[in-house]
Amino acid sequence: MIIGLTGGIASGKTTVSSFLKAKGFLIFDADKIAKEILEQEEIKKEIVFNFDEEILDNNLEIDRKKLKNIIFKDKKKLEKLNGIIHPRVYKFFEKISKGQKLEELVIFDVPLLFESGIDKLCDKTLLIWASRNIRIERIMKRDNIEYSLAQKIIDSQMSDEEKMKRADVVIENNGSIDELNEKVERFCENL
Repeated sequence: MIIGLTGGIASGKTTVSSFLKAKGFLIFDADKIAKEILEQEEIKKEIVFNFDEEILDNNLEIDRKKLKNIIFKDKKKLEKLNGIIHPRVYKFFEKISKGQKLEELVIFDVPLLFESGIDKLCDKTLLIWASRNIRIERIMKRDNIEYSLAQKIIDSQMSDEEKMKRADVVIENNGSIDELNEKVERFCENL
């Protein structure tokens, strides 16, 4: 069985993923896969071609912070980057899903699960949800960014309402980590 784990930025999805990994589940993390794709020389060249050399650091590597500031201020540039990265991430997950045995239970940890279409490769989807205000506070604290950029990042993703309509299971995460872990434990018991 393949479970697609998702949630908007700063919803607690990574915390849930870590909890599930500690319980022994096999996790495939889309963010890590995307980072590996970004490090491929042909991909770097394509991104620099599309975003200019202003996104490079002093070592001529892609500066992810500079890139983040550019793409979340211009929706067309975000779509351009997603058009480069998402098809390759999808192919990775498609290959994994075709190789899974029915008795194996794996987690596809994908922030943009529904946006990328990877949810179609999953048997069940789990959405971790937190209120917008809590997520904005978490992003600002975690990433040391300003309020307006935190809002733009959230606004660039599919709405919570749409994700809730598409998800098989929704776990609310406006409380403590212990409360979240207890909810995830109950979810695991029903698998």
